[in-house]
Amino acid sequence: MEAEVFSLTDSFSADDYVINIIRRAVSNNQNILIDNPNHGRVTVLASAGEYLTDLENLKSFCQLPASSFKITVLNEDKAKNFKTSIGRNIDELLWCAGFYASEGRLLDDGKWDDVLELSHWPNFTRIPMSFNFLRIASLLSKHPTSVERIIVNLKIPREEVYQFYCAARCSGAIRINNSPATEAQFKPHRNNALLSLLLNKIVNI
Repeated sequence: MEAEVFSLTDSFSADDYVINIIRRAVSNNQNILIDNPNHGRVTVLASAGEYLTDLENLKSFCQLPASSFKITVLNEDKAKNFKTSIGRNIDELLWCAGFYASEGRLLDDGKWDDVLELSHWPNFTRIPMSFNFLRIASLLSKHPTSVERIIVNLKIPREEVYQFYCAARCSGAIRINNSPATEAQFKPHRNNALLSLLLNKIVNI
């Protein structure tokens, strides 16, 4: 049997989408506003572990190029002003960002032989998913399993397993237990909170 050949389109970089903008904010406990004038905005309140949005189409937003967004770091006072209602769990946003950006592709730093282990059971009632995602999560909750073995053992299309991998990894629902390497640490956004606070005082916003 010939080895399966993968093309470059089988992988993508999280840097090209909103995924790493959100992950950077969470990693540095920053509250930010992610805005695209034609599609809407998402407010990430990392300090509260929540996000707020009035988007009509989160899928389209998550598939936009990262360069199309304006990022504003919010100081504590501004973050309170944006929080006019109860937010949703930020892990749900990270799941959606990974799910929609993937479109059946694997993260470029992921591998087909990565061994996955479930960290926690995702709240499938609030996130995009398929029936096969339940099967994958059930398997991983019992036995750490490689991406390739999931595909073979459960007879699930590769693209669907890749999409689960991306969504679950971005949201922290799985961990990779075949390597001692840790997830990348993201540097703060250039428009850091201290600079934002000083500018706000200067212009009396």
